[in-house]
Amino acid sequence: MISQVSPGPLHLLATVASSQTHLDYVSDPSSPSSTSDLNDALDHSFSSEISTTSLPRSIIPSSAHISLHSSSPSLANLHIPCGDNSPGAGTNFGPLRRSNSSNYILCAELSSLKPYNTRSLRKKVSPKVVTPKLDSQRRIKKKREELLDKAKKIKSLDNSPVNDRQFLVLRMVYDQITMYPSEAWIVLVAIIINRSFRQVKNWFSNERQKNRVGEVVSIQSEEGDKVRVRSEALKVCAEWSDEFFEAVVMIHNFKILRNFGWQANKSTKSASYI
Repeated sequence: MISQVSPGPLHLLATVASSQTHLDYVSDPSSPSSTSDLNDALDHSFSSEISTTSLPRSIIPSSAHISLHSSSPSLANLHIPCGDNSPGAGTNFGPLRRSNSSNYILCAELSSLKPYNTRSLRKKVSPKVVTPKLDSQRRIKKKREELLDKAKKIKSLDNSPVNDRQFLVLRMVYDQITMYPSEAWIVLVAIIINRSFRQVKNWFSNERQKNRVGEVVSIQSEEGDKVRVRSEALKVCAEWSDEFFEAVVMIHNFKILRNFGWQANKSTKSASYI
């Protein structure tokens, strides 16, 4: 069975509009009787439709709000007043005012923002402050590079043995200071005894394979290098550095040269007496 659909607002308006065709306006459309008859017919039709519709009463306008203009009986003049009907109402628009809402302010702030530019930020970064420690490390590194270049420029035969003076200096460093000299210390030894850097490095490596005896202690030099020195060396100085190592080796090398010179002079004098 098909359920009966309750009439809606559109059906109500269609009924009101169709009621016009059942009224007689031929005799005198402008007469008060015709107008009153039309109003009565509309009220009767409107009331009957309201009684059959399921719309809430709160949203259905009363019949007093629906009127016909006496000057024209046409249903086109059906008017439902809403709001102010005074002449010119809604026609005088004042100047637009700037909104003070948070959305307006937020949009204005976002529009004023400039795009993020990483290149400009990189240019504005202040230069790094050079600390005394960092400056000292740079000077040490530069000096070591210069000494390494100087040691590599020393030319000596690869298979040529070391002389007595060179051997005594190398032996003193190995036996009394360290079996594991750092690269910076090998450079200093090579320059002092006038031997190529690679040959001095190989000599220490070969000597460790043949004669690795004695106690060593790991320390950190003043330049920040980790070195292993003999325990006897720590008795002489607890804090070793490149400058102190260079001074010890140079003094020992000078003593050897003086001894060799004194022995040579003594041998010459002895030979002259003979």
